[in-house]
Amino acid sequence: MKIFFAAALLLLLAFLAFRGFRPSPKTGLSAFAPLPPVPAHAGGRAPAGPAGGPAAVKPAPAPAYTLSAGAPASAADTAVGRTAAIAQPPALNAAAKLDMLKEILRSGNDNDPRLDSAFNDLSPQAKGLFRQKYQQLPAEERNERGTIIYLLGRNLRSAEDWEFLHTVVNEQPCLSLADCSKETRAVPDGHLSITLAYPALVALKQAERTLNESRAAGRRDEASRQALRLIGAAKNSGQKTISDMAAELERQFRFPQR
Repeated sequence: MKIFFAAALLLLLAFLAFRGFRPSPKTGLSAFAPLPPVPAHAGGRAPAGPAGGPAAVKPAPAPAYTLSAGAPASAADTAVGRTAAIAQPPALNAAAKLDMLKEILRSGNDNDPRLDSAFNDLSPQAKGLFRQKYQQLPAEERNERGTIIYLLGRNLRSAEDWEFLHTVVNEQPCLSLADCSKETRAVPDGHLSITLAYPALVALKQAERTLNESRAAGRRDEASRQALRLIGAAKNSGQKTISDMAAELERQFRFPQR
């Protein structure tokens, strides 16, 4: 079967070479955008990298395996090698996704196009690594944490995915960008409140997106039920910004009881 598959790939590559075909890259932006980037505030810590600066170019990940040195590889072997490089094992693919995420977080570039295109269909292994990275980040890194929730929120496919968002909306309130455990001395304003609640607000925005999709499809599925549970949990948040948004979403998406 593998020989037949390699031969078929060889024929396809020969045909494409004969026709001079050059596939063009496909790009696409998600219809849903995260909340606006969070600027630095007085008394807060400076971002790790230049805000809006260009993201560093990440070297391409190594293929799952390479052809051994020695005799020149046949065209069929080359085709199989290319296929193996694309179809990476889940663990290798998850590690590559995590490396890309770390690179974007270091750059501080909230407009990096990879945020809208490179993290679709995350594997369970990748989502597990992203959750670990979230827990490792200092609580004061609100923008970085919110970015991870944005990416995880676009890949909600299991009860475990939703349970993690529950932990986010139930976190202890962050009181200051300099130290989440200490009350800020800055004059309270709407933007600062959003910044401090950013990860949980992003989680609620993903619940809102899920409910909008369910409503548009005329269905009440498991995803919409999970989204409503998340909103209900967020209503009990110790941060007024979060509880107010949750209450508004509950009024907006109140389904008839069944």
